[in-house]
Amino acid sequence: MSVLVRTQPKAAVYVAATRQHVGKTSTCLGLLQGLTARLDRIGFLKPVGQESVAVEGGSLRVDKDVAVAKEVFKLDTCSYADMSPVVIMPGYTKRFLDGDITVESQLDKIHRSFEKITAANEFTIVEGTGHTGVGSIVDCNNARIAAELGVDMVLVANGGLGSAFDDLALNYSMCKSHGVKIRGVILNKVREDKTDMVREYFPKAMEHWGGDVPLIGVVPNLPSLSNSSMLDFEGLFRTKMLTDRSRRFQQYNKTTLVTAGLRRFLAKLTAPEFENTLFVTHVSRNDIILGFLSHAQNFELTMKRPYGGGLILTGSPSDDQPQDYIMNIIKNAQAPVLYVPTTSFAAMEKITHFTAKFNPTDEQKVLACGEHYARHIDFDAILSR
Repeated sequence: MSVLVRTQPKAAVYVAATRQHVGKTSTCLGLLQGLTARLDRIGFLKPVGQESVAVEGGSLRVDKDVAVAKEVFKLDTCSYADMSPVVIMPGYTKRFLDGDITVESQLDKIHRSFEKITAANEFTIVEGTGHTGVGSIVDCNNARIAAELGVDMVLVANGGLGSAFDDLALNYSMCKSHGVKIRGVILNKVREDKTDMVREYFPKAMEHWGGDVPLIGVVPNLPSLSNSSMLDFEGLFRTKMLTDRSRRFQQYNKTTLVTAGLRRFLAKLTAPEFENTLFVTHVSRNDIILGFLSHAQNFELTMKRPYGGGLILTGSPSDDQPQDYIMNIIKNAQAPVLYVPTTSFAAMEKITHFTAKFNPTDEQKVLACGEHYARHIDFDAILSR
């Protein structure tokens, strides 16, 4: 495979992660937050998307991260079609392997979109898909695309020393094999008490690469950014809240399955550490449902602020439904309640393995993430050419 030699640097960076769920999208939100405060026109592009959402009245599907970036950060100089040129929908890989889709056609779409976006903006963020090798099955992995576009790579890894360096080493090698320069490394989710140590020692570890790769960000872990909301669970279970949806953005820091009796449950409800808990119970537990709603109402009357807890009811849709009188009470309640047509065990398993994604309608969470990351990124290094 030939290595591309770039003659003209682009006003852009390509952001890729060492593996899944290390904060690549969060890092991009931080870059958008910081760059929109420094420049007038910022571009955003995700060349290869995997999870899509409908936009423009359903006439177009784009990667979900593109929708978040455009809608929250008001990227009016970028069109949806250019921001998400290739979306791998069901059956896409098979069509590629059958020869119906070619490498050239994919790269042509990506090139044309990139040229339009960079021409209209002062700086462009290109968000990769997972680690540098993701997309190899259709010959469009991140390292190759970065090389084709002629942009430097920013690698994102989870904090620490040994494990983070091991992950980065694999991605570093792939970038080098494609002739891609690494503009810097951002370490994410670093323990607060370890940030100074990481800033001191990680650059020493990267000296093994010849000292040409700087550490340009050490982002302390902020657990609240990983909290899920009832909006997230609506998407996970493909259902809607039974109560008013005005509190769909309310976030929960823990999830608890309720199997005990009412007395023990009420004792847990009154404990401060359970105030922002999502409780899961079977729809037949009228005592738990009424106890939860009563506590939430009393809490709000006494404390003069919304109660932070939520309730998910589970049950087989053909046999287990909320009773009519219970349903009437739920509909008039303020505390968030969701019904999930599955077993309690299956619901807990899905919740346990669920990683919440950013949603353009939850602007407060998106901006909170962007502000947190922007504070810990070296933007002079990002903007260097």
